[in-house]
Amino acid sequence: MEEINEELLTDRILAAVKNRNAKELKEIFEVTPNIDIAEALDEVEDAAVFLYIFRTVNSEYTSDFFTELTNEQQEMIINAFTDKQLIELLDNSFADDIVDTLEEMPANVVSRVLKACPADLRKDVNNLLNYKENTAGSVMTTEYLDMKDTLTVKEALKIIRQRGKDAETVYTVFVRDAKRNLKGTINLDDLIFAKDDEVLSDVMDRDFVTCNVNDDQEEVANMFKRYDLNAMAVVNNENKIIGIITIDDVVDIIVEEATEDIAHLNQISNMDEPYLKTPVYKLVLKCVPWIIILIILQMFSTLIISRFEGAIASLTLLSFFMSLVTDAGGNAGGQTTTLIVRSISLDEFEKGDFKRVLWKELRVALCIAGIVGAFAFAWILFETSVGIANVAESIDQVREKFGLVLSPMAVKLVVSGLIASTLFVAMIVSRMVACMLPFLAKKIKLDPAVVCGPFTTTLVDVITLLTYFLLWTFLFGPMLGL
Repeated sequence: MEEINEELLTDRILAAVKNRNAKELKEIFEVTPNIDIAEALDEVEDAAVFLYIFRTVNSEYTSDFFTELTNEQQEMIINAFTDKQLIELLDNSFADDIVDTLEEMPANVVSRVLKACPADLRKDVNNLLNYKENTAGSVMTTEYLDMKDTLTVKEALKIIRQRGKDAETVYTVFVRDAKRNLKGTINLDDLIFAKDDEVLSDVMDRDFVTCNVNDDQEEVANMFKRYDLNAMAVVNNENKIIGIITIDDVVDIIVEEATEDIAHLNQISNMDEPYLKTPVYKLVLKCVPWIIILIILQMFSTLIISRFEGAIASLTLLSFFMSLVTDAGGNAGGQTTTLIVRSISLDEFEKGDFKRVLWKELRVALCIAGIVGAFAFAWILFETSVGIANVAESIDQVREKFGLVLSPMAVKLVVSGLIASTLFVAMIVSRMVACMLPFLAKKIKLDPAVVCGPFTTTLVDVITLLTYFLLWTFLFGPMLGL
């Protein structure tokens, strides 16, 4: 597909509106995706432009175009529309799209839209609005093709031709009995190739997958991925079909959940609007509280450093590699957190898998710790030997405190060994802690992405620092007067 120049598209649309060139405007909508047109008009705040578009362009294009506009533009259009125009727009919209719009609108706008809705559509919208946010019920649509299992294939195809344009999808037909109990599904291609006189109950697929109206939307998205679905029936607690979810809804869910998880992993409140449209004060409010919380949590690091202040003063060499060991431990923990949170989000783990994951992560941690420890020993020895880390004065301190005649190389070997040992322990501890935290969060009904990320890094920093100083104290405690 040829790349669209947004600036040229904007100029072209505005010129067509200004010159009242209906033919040009219709042509633009016929050959250009609605999302591209909406983005081209992203900065337009003149209601007259949109009113002309909706009066001129066929409703089969403008109803979808409306859903792609910003909340502010949608509200502006609704307020500018007459009741007749609003009814026409709603008649060509799906209930779930209307709900998505209304959820961001002020109460007076919601009231006006609902009043303008035809009775059957208003009932569907009200039902969807009453479902808990982020559940299957809140994202489902009630425009779908359902047919009795006693119909013939010929009768079913006739119904599709009659009702198909008003349905969210015609590619999956849901088969039910007289009491609205779901009995099976039929793909459109199977229906086309079936014999006209065959009954739906004989050609339908009985191994269908459904979700409950109260299921979390992320679980629903995982079911689509697992079973490679295009559409799924939503049933109530009596197992009666009340709506469907389609793959386009799932794509929106995946984007929303991924955005939320990324924000939580970095301890940022979830973004409700695009970055460039979010006011500065909102960005500040989303970040500052978490930064303050993490600063408070860092008091444990401060306590540890204060406790070993005497050791640092006695041997300045201790301060040289503090950031190295904490950063390495934090990075190792962050890697594990990302992998585990991702797997939990994709529902890869089953009940009882915690021990298996822990055992596997222990083996991974031991391998990584061994490699990193060996590399760190060689690297610290290199740094101290070529002068990257100037430890001449510290070497004299060590030799003096030992009261023994140690060669500079011997001191460097001891230092390199201690740093390598610290990193070996830190790698294992940090990865194990980072592995357990997401499972703990899930166990106590918290979002694993929220309690991990920087929280893991902060906790690992504390553990790594403590390991670092305890190793030095264990080996050189009497020497350092501890």
